[in-house]
Amino acid sequence: MSTTVIIPAYNPDEKLKILTKELKEKSFDILVVDDGSCAACQPYFESLDATVISNPKNLGKGAALKNGISRLMELFPHTESFITADADGQHSVHDICRIREQLEAGKDFVLSVRRLSRKNPWKSRVGNAISRYLFALANNHYLPDNQSGLRGFSIEHIDWMLRVNGEKYDWEMNILLIAEKQGIHVTRVPIETIYFDNNENTHFQPIKDTLRIYWQFFKTQIFAVISIVLNLALVLIHTLFFGWEYFVVTTTICWGIYALFCFVIERYTIFRKIKYTPGVRRLIFSIFRYAIYALICFVIWRVLNWPFIIAFVIALILTSIMEFYMLKVAYDA
Repeated sequence: MSTTVIIPAYNPDEKLKILTKELKEKSFDILVVDDGSCAACQPYFESLDATVISNPKNLGKGAALKNGISRLMELFPHTESFITADADGQHSVHDICRIREQLEAGKDFVLSVRRLSRKNPWKSRVGNAISRYLFALANNHYLPDNQSGLRGFSIEHIDWMLRVNGEKYDWEMNILLIAEKQGIHVTRVPIETIYFDNNENTHFQPIKDTLRIYWQFFKTQIFAVISIVLNLALVLIHTLFFGWEYFVVTTTICWGIYALFCFVIERYTIFRKIKYTPGVRRLIFSIFRYAIYALICFVIWRVLNWPFIIAFVIALILTSIMEFYMLKVAYDA
């Protein structure tokens, strides 16, 4: 199987030259995307033993990857799969080869999983912790690391990947969100965690890029957000006019609103041009979630006699936390 490694690069250092040399020795085709690097870097790019294409200016990692993916079959017509890797040396050639092995074994979407610990840079630990939580709740699927840039794909995924929104680091998160809702099986491969100088040379901007990632996340999950807002509005109205009477009926209606937005409207808007198979798992989890809401609300009502809206918000928070740890335990098992 012919596999191409796509490497986005912005003002790279010698690590990229070492990486491309070692990848060439392992018989990889290599496509480097110069993401608007400075003029002083151009002789450096010309010295690489790789095919190099360029963005006219610095557009971001996602845009660079999409440029490389869109040109892949033109430049390497015989390639059957591709791997995305970073230019800063954080992905070892050994691990890139392990991703290729999975692709050669017939896997079509391979995600590397780093072993994160307290010794890792805080920017990586905090960002990954938040994204793990939000991703699990959005897709009812726990991934221990959804921000690693080392990933492998069959070329059959090119078409929909180019349609995914995002130009910077947010694109990588959206790829996973969209893949999960298409029912694409993601094969996980543990890899070595490598950071140089406590990751100080990364182009990732902790505040700006994190906000961008989660802005794209909420845009992709917009109908789940709308359903939650409508649920809260309905429960507030119920609280003002009925107290606790008919709360089971109201909770059932809340689930109906969620199902309408997240299984029907979402299908014909965000996913109108992309395959959409949310699956039985997501449906079962949504029913379970709203059943727990009703149970916790009932308990709070009987014990504390608090307003329904307060009980519902508490139930929402507690159920989300419970769901996250259930998914984590299921994965770890």
